[in-house]
Amino acid sequence: MIDPNILLDALVYSNMLALLSLSLTLTIMTLKVANFAHGDLAIIGVYGAYTFIVIAGLATYLTMPLAFLFGGIYAVLCYLLIYSPLRRRGANFVMLMIASMAIDIATRALLQIYADLLKFNFKVYSRAFIFNDFTANILGVQVRGLVLVSSLSVIALLALLYILLMKTKFGVAMRAAIENPALAEVLGINVEKVYATSWFLAGGFAGIAGFFLPFRIPTSPDLGFIILLPIFAASILGGINSLSGAVVGGYIVGFSEILGTYLLSQPPINLSTAYRPAIPFTILIITLLLLPQGIASLWSRGD
Repeated sequence: MIDPNILLDALVYSNMLALLSLSLTLTIMTLKVANFAHGDLAIIGVYGAYTFIVIAGLATYLTMPLAFLFGGIYAVLCYLLIYSPLRRRGANFVMLMIASMAIDIATRALLQIYADLLKFNFKVYSRAFIFNDFTANILGVQVRGLVLVSSLSVIALLALLYILLMKTKFGVAMRAAIENPALAEVLGINVEKVYATSWFLAGGFAGIAGFFLPFRIPTSPDLGFIILLPIFAASILGGINSLSGAVVGGYIVGFSEILGTYLLSQPPINLSTAYRPAIPFTILIITLLLLPQGIASLWSRGD
C-alpha cells in the first residue's frame, strides 16, 4: 500500500506541473515555438516572493501574488523586448528557439548574481532555501498547508482563466488571435496586445507554480532548467495546442513521476531514485512516437 504522504506529495507536484504545462502551452500557442526559458519564469516568481519575505518580513503565503506578478512581468518583457521584435523581422522557428535558449542562460546568470546580492546584503540563504509551512487538521488527519493552498490555487486559476477565455470579449479576441492572427488583425483585434497579455498570464501561472517549490525542495537559480523536462513532457502529452490537455498531461506526468519513482525504488526492483528523470523522458518519447498530437486529440476527433 502506498503511503498517503506520497500521494499528497504527488498531488502537490502535479498541481505545480499542471500550471507550468498550461503556461508553457499558452506561450507555444502564441509564439509557435518552444520556450526553453520557461522553467526560469517559475524561479523568477519564487525569488520575487522570497525578496519580500526577507526585506519586508511578510508571511510566506502572503507573497504568492507577488510571485505571479514577477513571473508575469518578466515573461511579458521577454516577449516585448526579444521574441516580438525577432518575429517581426522574420525570425524563423530555429532562430526563436535559439533565442529562448539564450534567454534561459542569461536569466540563470542574472538569478545567480541576484542570489549573491541577497546573501551579501541581507545575510540570508539565497541558494537552497526552503519555506516553512503550516499544518491543518482535517477530519483528524494532519495535512500540510501546501496541499490545500496549491490545490485551491489551481482550481481558482483554472476557473478564472476559463471565465476570461470563454465569458469575456477579450477572451474571444484572445482565442481568435491565437487561432488565426492574420484574420484577427483584419477584424481589428490588437494581436500584439493579446499576445503580450497571454505571456503575462503564462509567466504569472509559472510564478505561482514556482512559489510552491521551496516548500518541497531546496530552491536555487538553476532549478528552472532542471524542471524543464517534465514540463515539456506534460505539455506534449497533453497536446501543444490544447490548454485543457496541458492540465491533464501535467497530472499524468506528475503522478507518474512521483509514484513511479517510489514504486521502482521498492523491493524487489530497488532502482535508484536518480533515474527519476527517465520517467518523464519515457512519457515524452512514447507520446511523440504513438500520439504526436497529444491526448487532446483523443477527445477532439469528433469535433
